[in-house]
Amino acid sequence: MRFQLITWQCRFIEPTILVDPPLDSAIMTEEIFGPLLPIITLENIEDSINFIKARPNPLALYAFTENENLQKRLVSETSSGSLMFNDAILQYVVDALPFGGVGGSGFGRYHGKFSFDNFSHEKAVIMRGFLVDFWFRYPPWTTQKLQLLKAGLRYDYLGLVLIALGLKSKA
Repeated sequence: MRFQLITWQCRFIEPTILVDPPLDSAIMTEEIFGPLLPIITLENIEDSINFIKARPNPLALYAFTENENLQKRLVSETSSGSLMFNDAILQYVVDALPFGGVGGSGFGRYHGKFSFDNFSHEKAVIMRGFLVDFWFRYPPWTTQKLQLLKAGLRYDYLGLVLIALGLKSKA
């Protein structure tokens, strides 16, 4: 019998961005399991709000805009499991944020406190500006990048600087 060693390096699937896919395509009508991100471009705030409201509630809604009026309206006039501005996927990384959707993707947690939680939706709203972006949050991952991420999550600003300058290494 012959065995082949398969490592994570050969299991990496590149993220794929799909710009304005057909609205009746599977990527727009089925749940997405994988690094696929459909991007829908719309002309104005009204079109954006109407587009979202005309479809089933999404598990996550991502809006890339600095328009504060649009941001406020998306928070107050749409319903989704989570809502993120100017970034993607972070709500799944932060374990202190609730996970789940609204409607069909939000069912299944009930009894006792879970009933209250299930029927009282907490929407995660995350906002990131365009001013600063940290290079170490993107693959390929290195030991230094992981150290920087861990230091950042611990609010260890001195450690961040020391690691970035190469003056601190993994102990």
